[in-house]
Amino acid sequence: MLSIVDIQKELGKGINLVPFRDKNIKENSINLSASCYAWTMTNGEVLKNGGKWILSNDNKEEECAEENLKLVKGNSAVYESNGKKEIILLPFSTTLIETEEVLGVENNIGGTYHSKVGLVSQGLGHIGTMLGPNFSGHSLIAIHNVSKEVLSIEVGETFVSLVLNYLNTPIRINNATRNGHLEKLSELGVRLSAKEREFLDADWKSNTTRVREKLKEDKNFREYKDTLQRKKYENVKKYINKNNIIVSLAIIALLAAFYLLASIVDSKLDKPVWVDRFWTVGFSGIFIFVFNPVIKLMKPSQ
Repeated sequence: MLSIVDIQKELGKGINLVPFRDKNIKENSINLSASCYAWTMTNGEVLKNGGKWILSNDNKEEECAEENLKLVKGNSAVYESNGKKEIILLPFSTTLIETEEVLGVENNIGGTYHSKVGLVSQGLGHIGTMLGPNFSGHSLIAIHNVSKEVLSIEVGETFVSLVLNYLNTPIRINNATRNGHLEKLSELGVRLSAKEREFLDADWKSNTTRVREKLKEDKNFREYKDTLQRKKYENVKKYINKNNIIVSLAIIALLAAFYLLASIVDSKLDKPVWVDRFWTVGFSGIFIFVFNPVIKLMKPSQ
């Protein structure tokens, strides 16, 4: 499993995602956001009453309803009002959601998708799926509402976590999974408009190299990398202080003393061996038994 340190090292190399949001990089995962491309797999009619979505059951409720929405299998599950978009999740049904992020990974990295606790506690979840090496594109996530309530996810909200792993042996073949599983959507009865297909199936999204290029052009990513470099420099700078300079000089003095001693002994022998032993055997022993404890005395500035 890759930690945040591993993920940071791989960003712009083996791991690439566009758009980039640094807040979605977690301790050992990457959170992915829900896009406005989402489709319901069930028919249903819902009402918004008191700011909450409910199933439409009778005419009295319709009369009091603030909003009314009819959902048709294979059609969009997105509702927009006052510039705010949300995905409506019917009870006991499945909704297909494309991630906002386009992800591109190299041939030595794979992963698994996991539900977020906050959504699971409401009655939402999904059967965990895998990210194969060499994949590039949007991720299509099937969300299951197993509760009896109408639930919703805001477009742009994170709804799934991706855990990544290194492969012991990189693969040498292309990933057979197409960007966003677009070929499967039609099989499931989803009817994409020409505009939707054009956006989701843009050429660059199926090529990890081009996703990487897009990532490196991303302003947020460049600022994130600059921040990481600055923090790394500041961590090194903490060790440049009076105490550590004294420790460093002590190490150099000890090395010089041992080398000088070996040279003096060699000068009195017919066959000099101690300088050679100093570099081949003695140096490692000196480092382990003398310098290692001394190095532990080095501390960062408070």
